[in-house]
Amino acid sequence: MGELEFETSYFIYAPEFISGVSVRQAQKIGETYGGIRVYRDGFRVLPYGEPHDDWLRLAYDVGRRNILVPANNYNFFGHVDLSSVDNPLFEETSSREGLIENEAYEELQTFVRRCLEWAAKRVASVRGRKQTASQKDFVPRPRKPSESTQELLEDLANTGGVDKASIAETVQRLEEVKEEQQRFEAEFEAREEEHSRYEEMLRILASLGISIAVFGHEVKGAITHVRGTMSGIEDAIRHEGLGGSEIAAHLASARTAVDGLSELGGYVVDLVDQSKARIKKEVALHAAINRFIDHFKAHLDARGVVFEVSVDPPFLRTIPMHRSEIDSVLFNFLTNALKSMDRANSRVRKIRITAQSRDGYAVIGFQDTGGGIADEIRDRVFDAFFSTSHYSADDVSGPGAGLGLKIVFDIAAANGGFARVVHPDAGYACKLEFGVPLAQGQRGG
Repeated sequence: MGELEFETSYFIYAPEFISGVSVRQAQKIGETYGGIRVYRDGFRVLPYGEPHDDWLRLAYDVGRRNILVPANNYNFFGHVDLSSVDNPLFEETSSREGLIENEAYEELQTFVRRCLEWAAKRVASVRGRKQTASQKDFVPRPRKPSESTQELLEDLANTGGVDKASIAETVQRLEEVKEEQQRFEAEFEAREEEHSRYEEMLRILASLGISIAVFGHEVKGAITHVRGTMSGIEDAIRHEGLGGSEIAAHLASARTAVDGLSELGGYVVDLVDQSKARIKKEVALHAAINRFIDHFKAHLDARGVVFEVSVDPPFLRTIPMHRSEIDSVLFNFLTNALKSMDRANSRVRKIRITAQSRDGYAVIGFQDTGGGIADEIRDRVFDAFFSTSHYSADDVSGPGAGLGLKIVFDIAAANGGFARVVHPDAGYACKLEFGVPLAQGQRGG
């Protein structure tokens, strides 16, 4: 077989691809004028491309579902141009009806058929459709029940209608669509149940937030009163010359505790006030991370937790977002790390926080020396209500409700970022990353 010209257009008879005429009208046009025609020296060679000619065996294989994609004769409008000079081995029969089916003809038939099938399967791949019945590596994308039903209708239309299809095969296909719909409904119901639980928990947290705000302000006022009383007691102790007594030592210890409580209360009040403002601003990560650590330093020192912080560059800023969101991310990472180190009974208790610019994102890395995350649950740690911890008496880490890392994931998604588990640095067992886009002026650097 020598040089030739081959051109075709591919049509899928589905409502989303056809406008101006009905699907049935378009299909009738295809049945009348579709197919691959053959021209030799500018003259058409019959019967190739006629409505009932199947010289490429497309209708045969589609009808037997050897090909699952729309690839019947009337799905193609095309032509093959041959010349006697370039292809002298092509000869017409004595009756002028077709070409002599010699080796050159078989090569042409194979070449055109493979081209058409390759192109149709490429289109099917993009559409997420199975290409052949024996395709083993096919993983269907999640589809709506209406899409499965539409695919069945397309398949029936592309095999000439229900009257030409086997009743048993049609029933089998309907059963497959029914099973697909049932799976979709079961998944939908499971997601709905999870969303309901998530929304219920968020309502509880919202109510709790109001209580915390009131509590924070009340605590702040009470601490002011306690400090005033303690100052009066200290003055009395000095007046009585009891500065080195046991009473004075207890009082000094109480003042330290009150100062710590005041810092924590101030942090809560400030966080709530920031959240109520609903104003988004660029967050300077160096200041945000160090301010966060300062608030919990006394508590973590008492637990023997060593912190290491690295922010590079120091002026790293995020896109405009709520400052409380960064605090929430850090707090949830912190509680996760504390629980992990407690469960593992870690002798070395270290936490490393990093922040860096990477590929247009401000990325916070949080590492700890706890028990790490098992491979089988790595893909679930950001799911709602998934928790590996139970009640904890710790006043910071608290009980595990399974929402902490889900909140981190949602904050990342809401700001166009990501949250993921990555391989930790040497000396650490777990590393979580949270990334959001960099501030506008820091991108592209």
